[in-house]
Amino acid sequence: MTALGADSAPRSPADIDLVQVYAALRRRWPALLLIPLLVGGLTFALARRQAPVFEASTSLMSSMPDSSNAIVSGASLTASQLPQGAVDEVIHSRGTVTRIDELLSDSDLSPATVETIRSDLDNELAMERFKRITVRSKLDTNQRGVYELRASAGTPDAAQLLASSAAQALLEWDLRRAQEGVTRARRTLQQQLDNINQRLAATTAGSVEHQSLIAARGQLLLNLSQTAAFEEGARGNLTLLAEANAPRVPVYPRPVRTAGLAALVALLLTAAAILIGDALRRRIQHAGDLLAVGVPVLGELPRLRRIKRNEVVGAARSGELYESAGFVRVNLSMAAGERGSIIAVSSSRPGEGKSSVTAATASSLSVAGKRVLIIDLDLHRPTQHEFWQVMGRPSVALPGSHDSRQTTVVQALENPYAASVVDLGGGVHLLPAGETGRRAASLLSAEGFGQILREWATAYDVVLIDTPPLLALSDGYVIARNADGLVLVVESQETSVPEVEQVLRAAQSSGAPVIGAVLNKVRRGGQSYFYSAYRYTRAT
Repeated sequence: MTALGADSAPRSPADIDLVQVYAALRRRWPALLLIPLLVGGLTFALARRQAPVFEASTSLMSSMPDSSNAIVSGASLTASQLPQGAVDEVIHSRGTVTRIDELLSDSDLSPATVETIRSDLDNELAMERFKRITVRSKLDTNQRGVYELRASAGTPDAAQLLASSAAQALLEWDLRRAQEGVTRARRTLQQQLDNINQRLAATTAGSVEHQSLIAARGQLLLNLSQTAAFEEGARGNLTLLAEANAPRVPVYPRPVRTAGLAALVALLLTAAAILIGDALRRRIQHAGDLLAVGVPVLGELPRLRRIKRNEVVGAARSGELYESAGFVRVNLSMAAGERGSIIAVSSSRPGEGKSSVTAATASSLSVAGKRVLIIDLDLHRPTQHEFWQVMGRPSVALPGSHDSRQTTVVQALENPYAASVVDLGGGVHLLPAGETGRRAASLLSAEGFGQILREWATAYDVVLIDTPPLLALSDGYVIARNADGLVLVVESQETSVPEVEQVLRAAQSSGAPVIGAVLNKVRRGGQSYFYSAYRYTRAT
């Protein structure tokens, strides 16, 4: 017999349940906290041990020559505009690197520092991966703008000198580029002048040829002087805009920032791993998940916040569990059938609330006028005595017994003729566990165990047996085999589908009939919980 709400259909796999995400992360909060802290701490420790790297920068400007003054512009020669990417290629060329090495060798840096920088620059040239000196450009469409050179080294002074040397080497190259054409022209004119002088020495003074050569030599001398002036006044296209300064703070390592980023990445990866693992585990979210594996749903009980065990019974009689426990009672009564039914209540693992469900169901049956016997057969971790007010209650002899002195389960099974139960009032009797351990659990396999249960059940409408978790111990299957049915308590958003399926297979192989499941600890805002929409005021 099933009891499903209209809103209990399975959700689409594409839906994102934020409540489920939060619950999955909350379940693994120690890992979610410790792993990022551990990764961040180790990263911080390793970062602090790294050698510091300082970075200095200098900037160069590329602009069009000033043509507003004809005299000045006519007396000087400026190199042409550089194409895109030219500065980056030049700064990482063998010639520029060689010049940088020369400038550093002439500086005050220690030979060891210069050798380290030289080695790094040579390796970068070989691998074509440049880190020591980088170029950033901010240019317009005409390739005019600012070039920023950044140089890194192990000390502030080394970084400053490396940036300055790179800028100087680049300016020298740009100047040579402007002078190259004029220098070639001067050399050509000089060769022509030398040739004329040789010819003059071979001609007769005063001759026509001699006079012509003198005139030509005069023109060559004029051109040569102009060329020398142009060579002297040649300018490159680049101009030093800002000199390099010694940095005060290293750019690497930054332990706090690096550790923070590492911790953040670890947090995100840990959260992703938790959510992926949770998704692969396929937890039971709502009643539809139980129906999908073939388990009828007897009802759903809400998650109660900050409630003690001795308050569960009252909540089932007139409090928050009244309506939901009533659904479980009605469906259980219809599924169990005749009077004197023996129902084993268990779960796949500890903590799912099987004992709470047993107590709440017994309380609800009592409100309906049923006589209920609760037997606490969880002989490893018994808890039923914590749900009921046992102290000071009278004892009642069980059928077949002639002694009403209070006994425990172990004592009752060992001597059924002196077995008695605690009268909790309202038609509810409790047979507490008492002794725990393997010796007590061995009594469940004793011959006549099922017959004893049947005899006790003759005096009650329902017998509820609180059993051990089914995946933890085999005792639950032994008990359920001697009962009329097994009720499986499933914790919403905690119990996995494979766990339920494993319990069903084991129950079938052991001959324990599963009559249904109770979905426990359902969140009120969740899709499954539908009892909260109905509230009744009980007459007093």
